Amino acid sequence: MRLPDREWRPRKCLLDQMGRNVTPAGCLWAEWFDGTRRMGRDRTGTGGTLVRFGPRAVHRHQGWYLPAGVADLRIVGHDQVVDSMSGDVEALRVGMLVRRRRLSDVEVSRVSAVIVERLLGLPEMLSTRTIGAYMGIRGEVDPSPLRDDGRFEVALPVATPGEPLRFVVPDEELHSGPYGIPQPGSGREVEPCSLEVVLVPLVVADLRGNRVGHGAGFYDRTFGGCRKGSGVGPILIGICHAFQVVDALEARPWDVPMDLLVTDAGLVRPGS
Repeated sequence: MRLPDREWRPRKCLLDQMGRNVTPAGCLWAEWFDGTRRMGRDRTGTGGTLVRFGPRAVHRHQGWYLPAGVADLRIVGHDQVVDSMSGDVEALRVGMLVRRRRLSDVEVSRVSAVIVERLLGLPEMLSTRTIGAYMGIRGEVDPSPLRDDGRFEVALPVATPGEPLRFVVPDEELHSGPYGIPQPGSGREVEPCSLEVVLVPLVVADLRGNRVGHGAGFYDRTFGGCRKGSGVGPILIGICHAFQVVDALEARPWDVPMDLLVTDAGLVRPGS
């Protein structure tokens, strides 16, 4: 017989206010079944969220491919139930990352080309000279072709853990940064708040412009300061695959919303 759905919904270890795991080591165990008997068992580690998406069980950004014939995944341990379709940000983030990483390079290139074409037609871009952008990785929409467009000077982010982003117009080849993302080693630094437009990567966004990133807080830290200090700042344009836009997310006090979203399906102008 089929196990009840509640048995394999994603569950989360208990965390304290600092995000540290406070449950016993190995508090989550995954058990998979062919519908009648247990086929295997594995431990997820000491904390985080385990979610089933198609043939995978995913713990944070890691995962296991389940054996053929798996009908149900059951997760057991000292934890609390978190429904991946609820407002739980971590479960939603993991699900979107899994879906995005399944995209082929051909599909990512196709979507990126469509979005770059849309960006070039935006009124916000017509009079812009210096923009902030990024180098797309792991299925992200990649705006890097804009670096070859003579109309723009493109500044790329330089990440230092725990600090706001620096933006640099590179004068040499890029190197791998602390998160495996290509970034400048040298070049002309541009004050982030002085950029006219910034293209922002994201994992999930909603129709009001709320954004969820990878969780490091770089963009919120960097551009939240611009808006608190002067009430103005760059136009922030979130770019992503259409499936990454949901109806509504729970906005958190530190979140900096996007002014515009551009996807392969069209534009989302929050508040219009």
